[in-house]
Amino acid sequence: MIKKVVAVHLFIAFLKVVYTLLNITDLSTEEAQYWLWSKNLDISYYSKPPMIAYMNFVSTSLLGDTEIGVRINAILIGVGIGILVYLLVRDIFKDENLAFFSSVFIVAVPVYQIGSYLFLTDAPLAFFWVLTTYLFYRAVETGKPVFWIFTGISAGLGFLSKFPMVLFLIPAVLYLFLFRRSVLKSRWFYISVGVASLFTLPVIVWNFQHDFVTFKHVFSLGGASAGDVPLEKKLKYIMEYVGSQMGINSPFFLPFFAYAVYRGVMDRKDSRVFYLWIFPVFVFLLFLYLARKKHIEANWPAFGYATLYLLTAYYIYTKKWFKGFWIAFALSLWSIFTLFYPFYLDRIGLGKLYPPKVDPLHRLVGWEELGRKVSQIAGQLETDRYFIFSESYHIASELAFYTEGQPQTYCVVINRRMNQFDLWPGLQQFEGKGYTGIYVSYWSLPELVKKSFKKVKAHYTYDIIYRGWKYRTVHIYVLEDFVKLHQERIKRY
Repeated sequence: MIKKVVAVHLFIAFLKVVYTLLNITDLSTEEAQYWLWSKNLDISYYSKPPMIAYMNFVSTSLLGDTEIGVRINAILIGVGIGILVYLLVRDIFKDENLAFFSSVFIVAVPVYQIGSYLFLTDAPLAFFWVLTTYLFYRAVETGKPVFWIFTGISAGLGFLSKFPMVLFLIPAVLYLFLFRRSVLKSRWFYISVGVASLFTLPVIVWNFQHDFVTFKHVFSLGGASAGDVPLEKKLKYIMEYVGSQMGINSPFFLPFFAYAVYRGVMDRKDSRVFYLWIFPVFVFLLFLYLARKKHIEANWPAFGYATLYLLTAYYIYTKKWFKGFWIAFALSLWSIFTLFYPFYLDRIGLGKLYPPKVDPLHRLVGWEELGRKVSQIAGQLETDRYFIFSESYHIASELAFYTEGQPQTYCVVINRRMNQFDLWPGLQQFEGKGYTGIYVSYWSLPELVKKSFKKVKAHYTYDIIYRGWKYRTVHIYVLEDFVKLHQERIKRY
């Protein structure tokens, strides 16, 4: 059966590789940013731990600084999660058919397909979360030290992928307290936690060297400094959060997920059911609590949902609800196909049903063409003493990837908070040396940037067009003779 599982997920991986090579989308701005990190290796970074940079470094060293060189990481992680799902369900329920069914089930979950295509920090976090869930269960059931050691290593690598990995410990301890209390007296459990803790050291050391900016940033994102929020805004945040979670997990599966959560409560005395139930419920409720004070991005809690899919598959399988499931499965696959390739709607005259304004794919196009435009402008300069910069790290990161020669780009402070660019050498290194600047922005030239140069030589515009719709206009300024950097005070964290 394991061969069938591998075959299914390798086939899906093959489709994603082909899709990437067809160049239908560009790298997202976050993917480009993390790729740029891999060109500036460090033991940690401003907003995230270093795992994604290391993975990008390895993959692009093998496949080149290309889109497939970046995205192959997420694609292979998708294969790995599919196999881990099979192993976890097989070990918990001792049923290979159920395990295979569960592994196939996740194929139609939108967030799984998105997460195994776009290489963001959520991908390695989700992989190590599932791996840790599997290894922890094996450690508890067998008591073998090797599983405890590997659990600690997996959790540590998850932390180096993204900080929410630390949330694993709370539901894990609750599970042990309710069903395997003797494990809490075992030294191997604490050795496992200690092993995981060792992986936090690079992040702690880096933050000690950088005024603990990461922790301040994370606390700010978590709403620690949000203060009191009006009731109307709280309700808005909560409704947005709940709606986004329904969307990324497919509304077609919603009745099945709801039933699984409900049955998880009713069957809570079954340790197998509770183990799969507690992790996603805990993660969902935690982010629901945070949503009282701030907008929660749809992907933030996604790492914790894997075992909800397995629990849902278990109830569908045992209740034999296959007819309803396969209908929902087909509809969900159709929605995923539409998400990745909406152009067929335009060709059959149904584009208005899914207009480009609501199609999130519009954020993944136009960057390669913009890079060509900037490369063309740079090629017309009468000097090679120039630099490319923006006030947006999104633009700066994309241009670093798509501009000819993939140069280091820069990000000045114009009404924004701190980001990783602020911790690297900036424009000060070019002051008073006669450099030309190519400034790229969504907006017109700020006065602070203008007065940093002696002359504005040229102004170009580039329109990003997606499915016949002008998404936005990008401004490109050529500025001669950089004198001194003028910028606003940074809004930290």
